[in-house]
Amino acid sequence: MKQIYKILLTFAILPFLGGCVDQFGEKLYGPDRTVAPESNGPQTVMFMNMTEAAQPVSTMPVDVIFSAAQPTGQTKDVVMSARMASGKSKADRNFTVHVVDNAEILKSYEEANGYEVSALPQEAYVLLTDIISLEYGAEEAFSQSILRIVNSESLELETDYLLALELGPQEGFVIDEGNGVLYIHVKRKGGSGEPAGAADFRPMSGDNALDPEGVDLGINRNNLYYTLTGADAMSGMSACTIEGLIYVDSFKEDSERGNGTLAGISSVWGYEASGVPVDFLLRFGDASVSPDRLQLVVSDAKYMIDYTFKEKQWYHIAVTYDGEKLSFYVDGRERFSTARQGTMNLATSGRFNLGQSFNQWRGFNGMMSEVRVWNVARTAKELKDNAIYLVDMAASGSLVAYWKMNAAMAGSGDTMIEDMSGNGYDITVARQGASSTVTPKVVINNDIDINIR
Repeated sequence: MKQIYKILLTFAILPFLGGCVDQFGEKLYGPDRTVAPESNGPQTVMFMNMTEAAQPVSTMPVDVIFSAAQPTGQTKDVVMSARMASGKSKADRNFTVHVVDNAEILKSYEEANGYEVSALPQEAYVLLTDIISLEYGAEEAFSQSILRIVNSESLELETDYLLALELGPQEGFVIDEGNGVLYIHVKRKGGSGEPAGAADFRPMSGDNALDPEGVDLGINRNNLYYTLTGADAMSGMSACTIEGLIYVDSFKEDSERGNGTLAGISSVWGYEASGVPVDFLLRFGDASVSPDRLQLVVSDAKYMIDYTFKEKQWYHIAVTYDGEKLSFYVDGRERFSTARQGTMNLATSGRFNLGQSFNQWRGFNGMMSEVRVWNVARTAKELKDNAIYLVDMAASGSLVAYWKMNAAMAGSGDTMIEDMSGNGYDITVARQGASSTVTPKVVINNDIDINIR
């Protein structure tokens, strides 16, 4: 009997000696199975920007751009949420998003970004929902906060506005210091300088030829592209910039990355040929690169741009080189940089293409406008201020080539686009894809609305 009593007593006191664990892996102690006091420190919550993708809030602002051509009252939403930095929530909590009304916020933003901002007028926004709810045992919030930005008449043209939002802490939780404030940059651009059009690289109407061998996988790849020869000034550059507006109607299928001929590539700028070193090439996709991400190739070195692009959206992109640093920008913000020395060749043996590389199946399915080449490294501010149209014509002396791409060159029979720099680097339209007797012609799309973020 005494032996049975000892066994029962041992089982009874085991939980008090070794404890047990809850669903979070925390040890539980005592008769009420509570977590040890030393494990009850505050948990860290991350403020999330859900507008484009689920990413932690950073110093990089969310851009909301309107055009004067767009009707007032038009709106765009910014969506926010929260998630645990690690582990699971140990309590139900409602976090509140609120506007930060602090002049120091504007000042610090100006210092970090290099341009002046004004506080966003109250008429231009409304916080539709300000509560973000996190449940016990969850890793992510189940509700979201929505901020609606309004294209209001209170927004002065060409003025940069800023709104800062903060996620408030709750008992037992702290907000991660690295992403506590979300910045919203709002601008209403004037319409007088909007590009009159864009060159369309998609197959021409009625050009539906397919490859009899099936290399094109039954997909119309008869895209247009533009080519230039004799561009000697685009080689041996001690500093340079190439920039432009691009719009991708559709990326290549991810499944094509395993096809050595197609490789899931959409060619943007540069030149590549079999057996020739690649001096410069910018393209979407590759065997190891997602079709919606850009790869920059310089002197055979490959760099992936860590930015996911979307279909049917305009972007301003730029590559700059100042003799020491190679950088890549999206909508005026640096997304990649690396140290580099020596000269830069944008053209290979004087050859440069827009929308084609290596073979006829890697075309660009979209539009381009305002493509420029400079012999200086343009600053982030210059890129952003002149993205849609060239405001600073005083700097045009540094232009090597400038293709507005909004009209065919007069007298060319719709086969060329003029170089507006005056250097004579006019580009000629060509066709790729399945064999055909179709004559390529410059196609300009005038029904465009370019509002980069």
